[in-house]
Amino acid sequence: MEALWDRIEELAMDKSGTSTLVPVEDVGLFRALAAEVARFCEAKGDAPALVFADAQTAGQVPQLAAVVRNAAFAACAGAPPETWKKARNTVQVAFPQLLLDHRLLIVFSPSHSFAIAGVHINTATQDIFRGGWTCERKLVETMLREFAEGFQLSRDTLPTPAPAPDAADTSLLLATRLMSSMVAHFSARQQDIAMDRHDLFSVLEILKAISSRRRAHDVLFVFVEQIARVIETNRCSIVQVWGGERKGRVQASHEDETVSDLVIDLEKYPEILHAMETRQKVVINDVARHHLTRQYARQLSEAGIRVLMVIPIVLFDPNVGSLFLRVTRRRRSFALREIGFCEIVAEAAGNALERAQLFERIQRANERLERLAVTDALTGLHNRRHFHQRLQEEYLRSKRYALPLACVMFDIDDFKKINDTYGHLQGDSVLREIAAQTNALIRKTDICARYGGEEFVVVMPQTGIVGARSQAHRLLEVLRTHTYPGLPPKARVTVSIGVAVLDLDTMDNCDALVAQADVALYEAKRLGKNQVVVAQTSGDKT
Repeated sequence: MEALWDRIEELAMDKSGTSTLVPVEDVGLFRALAAEVARFCEAKGDAPALVFADAQTAGQVPQLAAVVRNAAFAACAGAPPETWKKARNTVQVAFPQLLLDHRLLIVFSPSHSFAIAGVHINTATQDIFRGGWTCERKLVETMLREFAEGFQLSRDTLPTPAPAPDAADTSLLLATRLMSSMVAHFSARQQDIAMDRHDLFSVLEILKAISSRRRAHDVLFVFVEQIARVIETNRCSIVQVWGGERKGRVQASHEDETVSDLVIDLEKYPEILHAMETRQKVVINDVARHHLTRQYARQLSEAGIRVLMVIPIVLFDPNVGSLFLRVTRRRRSFALREIGFCEIVAEAAGNALERAQLFERIQRANERLERLAVTDALTGLHNRRHFHQRLQEEYLRSKRYALPLACVMFDIDDFKKINDTYGHLQGDSVLREIAAQTNALIRKTDICARYGGEEFVVVMPQTGIVGARSQAHRLLEVLRTHTYPGLPPKARVTVSIGVAVLDLDTMDNCDALVAQADVALYEAKRLGKNQVVVAQTSGDKT
């Protein structure tokens, strides 16, 4: 496969065994030098030249077409491009399958000569290009003759033009231009490498920033904030769209961390609609001329937007809908590097967002399980187990710091009659109403729980007998006068309430406090219900 290139290197060896070719180890540089030679020939306006090239080089370097049109003779190894076919001086020669990885261009005229060749070498891990070029006239002529014979072209077909008087100077000028082109190419390549390194570092920084976030909104905000830091933009935002909706929601904007769920009319954002319909990125470098945004060009201009880009992040995920990155600018079109950068980080953000969504769902599930573990399913109050845990904490605190602690226990009067008369569903409704009214009346520091079927209990930290009795009477009145949905207007629901306060001298555990309130509750029942009774051992302590 390397026979052609091996022969070229052999021809280019000097007496010391050193190659006289200027090395070319980049196929992009190969094409750049071929194009530079074509431009030089066209500008020089030289006498008709001989041109020899492989089909791939002929097709990838369109500047050669002008040289071929004015050439004395042109040969293409393989099928020539259409631009070459139009020239009557072009012949096609067979290019063996064995040589398909080779590239070759020879231009030979009275004033200058040039030859460049190379080969792709495919290994298990990479694709390597080896090549070289020369402007040395005798070497180029030797290569031309040898390859003409190899491709079965007669010597008469390729008359060798006599060198012009200034041939040496012209070849030197061409070599100088080619060397300058190589320097510019390598300089641009180094700049590209530096920019790629910067982009890679920026991507890693963004990945590091968003991977540490657990909330979906935090992921999205850090994402747009980092993009706005890396590329020039006046607005960078994330828009969420649910399937079929004509409204979008801005979930994050680099300008304001608090922006979330801001509703927008998608009819005014045709670029987002188009990205949603095609599932492809949309890049508009002039909003005034592009068919999608022409209708809104004035509004966009007033907002300082001339160019914009929309890139899908997560498409039609049932959990998050469709998410789109929208980046706008006042000037300067988006470079391919910037578009590619946004696509890479958008994909990374999509993965991070999925993890954040999963984390939030797990967190919500855990929170729900925790609530279920401590909550009565019917009323939403604390259940009996959690109540005892909290009561124990308040008891220990009161005991340690000698703080007052009160317990109010109440029971719905004749609740069985409500169930028997109006049904158990109505009875459940009454329980929920009483729970809601009690929760609305007590302080945030108080602990309210459903203690039994129709029995409730409230623990009041730092509350003495006077405060507990007053609160119990307020509760008695609120529940007695409340209108319960589903019951007749004149129907009344009353409760019996027992009150007790902690006596550290006689109560050595929290259960004793509850027991005293329970005794007072049953005393209120015995005395006729719908009243408050304070446990006798509580005395009149405040």
